[in-house]
Amino acid sequence: MKKEYSDILTGLPNLILFHKMIDDLITHSPELDRFAIVCLSIENLREIKEAFGYKTGEKAIKGIADYLDNAYFTSRIAEGRFALLIPDIKSKKYLENIMEELMDKVRTAYSCDKEQLYISMIAGISIYPVHGSDTAVLLQNAEAALNLAKENGEDIQIYKDAFQEDVMTQVHMANMLQNGLDRQEFTLYYQPEFDLRTLEIIGVEALVRWYQPENGFISPEDFIPIAEKSRLIYKLEQWIVNKALSQKLQWEKEGLHHLELSINMSSKTLESERYFDKMENIISSYNVDYSKVIIELTETMNLANLDCVADRLKRLKKLGIKIALDDFGTGFSSLNHLRTLPIDIIKIDKSFIQSVLDNNKEAIIVKNMIAMSHELDYRVVAEGIETQEQYDFLIQNCGERGQGFLLCMPIPEEKLSELMKICKYNKEIAV
Repeated sequence: MKKEYSDILTGLPNLILFHKMIDDLITHSPELDRFAIVCLSIENLREIKEAFGYKTGEKAIKGIADYLDNAYFTSRIAEGRFALLIPDIKSKKYLENIMEELMDKVRTAYSCDKEQLYISMIAGISIYPVHGSDTAVLLQNAEAALNLAKENGEDIQIYKDAFQEDVMTQVHMANMLQNGLDRQEFTLYYQPEFDLRTLEIIGVEALVRWYQPENGFISPEDFIPIAEKSRLIYKLEQWIVNKALSQKLQWEKEGLHHLELSINMSSKTLESERYFDKMENIISSYNVDYSKVIIELTETMNLANLDCVADRLKRLKKLGIKIALDDFGTGFSSLNHLRTLPIDIIKIDKSFIQSVLDNNKEAIIVKNMIAMSHELDYRVVAEGIETQEQYDFLIQNCGERGQGFLLCMPIPEEKLSELMKICKYNKEIAV
């Protein structure tokens, strides 16, 4: 094999030769049976190198390459990534069985000195001609399937046309987001939080809204996940915090010192030392009453390092800021978050509030959430109050604070300012 076509470490064909071989296969055998292109990735290669050294990592790659090459036509396409040709695909199940057997053997195919190494692998697969009629497209789609397998925690993922549509949608949305930030298309709405017994507004939650001239309002449920994936969440979140705290400062100048301001913060910012430092600097640059500022964490957020996040939240608390756990009860780690994070406020998820009259279990859960929170000296906020019956249930069960469409919709700043000029509020006044 010519050097320009060979991978130096493993001796396998490189990506150039792999392309050429598959192109020739397609060109000279147009009627051939279906075959599969597999992208196979060593997921724990970094950990192996850190634990046993760089040379051991290379030996593992070489050992895996030798095993794969003895089984199928294989190319090394990146440091810990291989491309395989699996011929004569009879069915999806047949292909999955082949890959499961191959990956099971690869996982224990290499040992370091006297210690057996566990190799963590995932695979993305595209099938000719169903998922493409040329090598470039087949490899691209196998890579897309591999990325989806990683996102979903799967070992093996076969490509579907919907993947490409999702990718294109995400790319388009990310481009729109960047343009929206550049063109200042975002604004903040504020959802009031009420004292349920006096119906006075005691705080507001800042909610980002996006009006895109060509498409109208775009739901946060559509653009926030894309912002997080594309890392635009940092820029968007910094804008939100600056805008909200500027408004808080203005309200204080107008004499509304009592009004609390809640701002949502993503797990991305909390887990990034660099971007958390930037956020901390933004927050501390405003001369506001921080005892009336609340940072909300979504209870369902996936926090990889709770201790690190807890330390960063404690830094904010030194300013006087309170920490709220939003959507409480919807995640699997509610009690662990309470135990580990410096929480001051529990916000009971609207799914529980909206089911209390239809489901006795939900009613018991909410009653116990309120009782437990009070016992632990947490403030309790009920989300999603939409009916008089839900409101009455909370009053009867010592609910103290709440939000919801029954009380007030999220409204723009100018409308909220008009509302705040009135000292007392009731449900007829509330929007």
